[in-house]
Amino acid sequence: MNGQHGAVCLILGATGKVGSAILRNMAGAPNLSLRAAARTPEGRTKVSPHAHEVVNFDFEDPDSYGAALKGADRLFLLTGYSVDMLHQSKALIDRAAEAGVRWVVHLGTHAPDDTAFKHHAWHQLIERYIEWRGLGFVHLRPAMFMVNILDYAKANRDRPGVLIHYTGDTRVAWVDVEDIGRAAARILANPRKHDGATCFLDSEALSMAEVAAVLQEVTGQEWIFEHRDAAALLPRLQAAGREMTYAQSGVAFFRAVASGQARDVGKTHDTLQSLLGAPPARWRDFAKRHLEDFLR
Repeated sequence: MNGQHGAVCLILGATGKVGSAILRNMAGAPNLSLRAAARTPEGRTKVSPHAHEVVNFDFEDPDSYGAALKGADRLFLLTGYSVDMLHQSKALIDRAAEAGVRWVVHLGTHAPDDTAFKHHAWHQLIERYIEWRGLGFVHLRPAMFMVNILDYAKANRDRPGVLIHYTGDTRVAWVDVEDIGRAAARILANPRKHDGATCFLDSEALSMAEVAAVLQEVTGQEWIFEHRDAAALLPRLQAAGREMTYAQSGVAFFRAVASGQARDVGKTHDTLQSLLGAPPARWRDFAKRHLEDFLR
């Protein structure tokens, strides 16, 4: 992307699902210069066509913070997936304040303020620290990602039509990552309008059996849900790079969801529709858009 101009918006995690969705939805935004951050040369090459500027950034390398933050006006903060997210985010927020960043949009989790789950609480501690530093802020609290179920389905090709998950019969709130990108893009384009907001991002609450029913209707093929105890998730989380404390918190959360002890997990809000100015994607919309991926 050519033609750097306007306020600099630094996007962390630019190669990931959320970061790339934000970049797609900010393309052509007036009076903004998109600065995409990535840890590897391959990642920087990948995002280069979608940003005015690409920079190296690694949470574990504080020396990379300065160049990434220089001249930035607003920051999209996507943390790592370990307890290190606490000290890393504190260090980055401190440096951001010193560098003159005015707004931070942080991606957290879909949890009430009194959550007892560790990885949810860590995000809320980061939220409070952003506020304490006196920065403008918008806290995003997205529901479960629909796209993760697509990833699970792809990983289970040896048992086509079987959705393996860990939430039992409980209805949980869902969101399409593309809608997170659209909402975050609008907020980053005009942070003053949304300053101080905590935004729960969701579209509908469905159990996994209901998700399977939607997939069956859309694809015309049989889909069933098979519940597993969340302990089976631990190797998957570790393989994805989650350290043990984070992974064990994820297991505890899913077990609580399955037993009906995770409060507000199925609560939905009108925030996303208000931000988008249109209804967010529901499971049926997502399944139709990814029909070829779900067909077998």
